[in-house]
Amino acid sequence: MRQLMLAKWALRRVQRSLPGFSPIGTVRPSYHPLGSRSLYSTRNTSRRRPQLAPAQSRGVFTSAIPPVLIPPVIFVSLLLGLWTWKCFWIVVMQDKLLYISWLPPFARSEQISDYAGESRPVHWEERRIRSLDGTKLAVCEGRMPAPARSVAQKPRAQAQAHEPARKKLVVICYFQGNGGSTPMRLPLLSQFLRAIHSPTGDVDYIVVALSYRGYWKSSGRASQIGIELDAVAFLQWVAETYGSSPDADVQMVLWGHSLGTAIASSAAATYLTRQPTTRGPPAVPIAGMILEAPMSSTKDMLISLYPQKWLPYRYLWPFLWNNWSSAVALERMARWRDQDRDPREHEHAVPPILLLSAEKDEVIPVYAAAELEQEGKKLGLNVDRLDVSGAMHTEIPIKAAGRQAMIDFIKRCTSS
Repeated sequence: MRQLMLAKWALRRVQRSLPGFSPIGTVRPSYHPLGSRSLYSTRNTSRRRPQLAPAQSRGVFTSAIPPVLIPPVIFVSLLLGLWTWKCFWIVVMQDKLLYISWLPPFARSEQISDYAGESRPVHWEERRIRSLDGTKLAVCEGRMPAPARSVAQKPRAQAQAHEPARKKLVVICYFQGNGGSTPMRLPLLSQFLRAIHSPTGDVDYIVVALSYRGYWKSSGRASQIGIELDAVAFLQWVAETYGSSPDADVQMVLWGHSLGTAIASSAAATYLTRQPTTRGPPAVPIAGMILEAPMSSTKDMLISLYPQKWLPYRYLWPFLWNNWSSAVALERMARWRDQDRDPREHEHAVPPILLLSAEKDEVIPVYAAAELEQEGKKLGLNVDRLDVSGAMHTEIPIKAAGRQAMIDFIKRCTSS
């Protein structure tokens, strides 16, 4: 029995050692150099049918649209995506797009001395004030040098006869547009101050220009809420600084340009409504308002920048949080005038307004001033308008007609 088992074991060892041999019912791998599968495939190549690549199935997008319409659909989809992307950034970055304090480059590093030669003989100084929330603001103050008077050559009685009993001081509060810094506007303001200067010296004119937060050397970040606080604090500072003189009658004239027209209008409305109602020392009155190249609202300005109705940008105004509106400010002043007070005491409380529009304005349409004039007259306000021919957005005070209209308006408002 043991010998039989040894014989079977020896037979199995021999069978395993033979190449290509396998017992019945088992499959053994081939030791062919190419491998059993490669050898099998080479022997049966002629028997195998050619296999064709499976047809690529069309997707839902390509199967639902005819092939001829696929390129236009892709183009329109890309265009809609670009519009959506731009609309998103217009809304998100509206503060940076509206308050362009960073243009031209290095505008915030400019100095008053850089424009001293173009501003002569007007002398400019930098003043520092604080907004209602404590933000530090920069103000440029300019005035003509005091004329040298030789009173000793005249009799004392004659000199006193020609001098007024109380001197008149007119402070012109300038509110700049949305671009650039204050020093770059000093030559223009100096030119106007030289033109309005009284050679007799009976009226002194001072120009003070506010740099909003985020502009020039003012700290903070520009926003509508913050700039409204800055403008009101600016008018209060003017009233406290210049209105404390006991021997001078002080009046303010507000001058706004472009976006500054809405800022000046809003500040004037707030300043008027905050005047004390009880008897006491009167506040420095606002004698008049000059709105140069006025904008009625940011909504109208957005529509004027994108007049094409097929563009989506003009329809973004509901998403704006900068809602400047000169028309709303005029309504506030009219409501303050019509509230329950003595009509004789506040008959002329709302200052007269001069609207100056540029015929060739490349930023704000001419009809904006006409609409604002219509709104003011509907509210019963004293509003005048002049369209300066040949003037562009920043050229109204440069043109002789515009500059003379401003001078006549200021002298007429401050004569009483």
